[in-house]
Amino acid sequence: MPLSSLIGNDRIKQSLRRAVAEDRVGQGLIMAGPDGVGKHQFALALAQAVNCEKPVDGDACGVCLACRKIERNEHPDVKTILRELKDPDFKKESKSQFIRIEQMRQLSGEAQFRPYLGRRRVFMIDEAEWLRDDAASSILKTLEEPPETSLLILITSKPYALLETIRSRCLMLSFAPLTPAEIESYLKRTTKQPVDEIAIIARLARGSIGRALGIDLEKYREQREIVLELLEALALAKDSTRLMAAAEFLGRKLERDQFQDYLDVLNAMLSDVFHLKVGEPADSLINADAAQRLQRVADAVRLEEIIEWTEKLQEILLALARNVSRQLAMESMLIKP
Repeated sequence: MPLSSLIGNDRIKQSLRRAVAEDRVGQGLIMAGPDGVGKHQFALALAQAVNCEKPVDGDACGVCLACRKIERNEHPDVKTILRELKDPDFKKESKSQFIRIEQMRQLSGEAQFRPYLGRRRVFMIDEAEWLRDDAASSILKTLEEPPETSLLILITSKPYALLETIRSRCLMLSFAPLTPAEIESYLKRTTKQPVDEIAIIARLARGSIGRALGIDLEKYREQREIVLELLEALALAKDSTRLMAAAEFLGRKLERDQFQDYLDVLNAMLSDVFHLKVGEPADSLINADAAQRLQRVADAVRLEEIIEWTEKLQEILLALARNVSRQLAMESMLIKP
């Protein structure tokens, strides 16, 4: 998949094509940005561009043998390093969640050899924030004295979790979230979903193609109906009995992952209520198809209340890592003493 066919982050796309055309890609890159914005696809496209048999203006042709092998993950000079937990090639039962030092030592050794078939050996370290310090330190020499024919690409959503000594030896490319329009355009080209559903998914995706592809719209609408009823009870009816029942349902009867899903829906709904309260148009909302009900909620509450609920919701999301009582946390948000 050539760089020109990728969606979003045009500035990075143009910079990479120019670097390939002028033969100044370098030997160490960090591709940093939110999950699901296409960093790995950009890394693969760059691997194609530097190994393409018939490059055009710094981009891969996408059809030569080298391009096809890289796209099928069959090229001997292009490798992706995953943490054990995500690597299907690791067959042992107990898998580490980290990228191990043994993996990095193997990479450093292979990086010293000339390419088998192409012009550059390309090593893509996915989720590089999971490098243990000893594993990261083991590739420092390779980054300090890189072979001209090797390229290391560290892909991460948390660049500042990497050692400073790693960051200082690589060029960092910062990827931005995709716009709803970019996601909508991509989904129209690649899926057969109805146009109105695509528009909703694009707004829900929060800039991530990966998230967009994983959204179950029917499930989301079921969750949204429950959250809408909760907001109506909170803002319109002010029914403490219903709010207590809602806190019990969300905090006690749902598994942790389900609970977080509902909080994400609630967060999106509160964002919409906030935007309506400050006068934003209904068609700018994430949940534009529920604008009338959200407008009634916005009309019934003060701006300060919306901000307070949003802040409490963020506190609950942060506290999840500490195994907070989910029911008590929801009660403290929904029910005033």
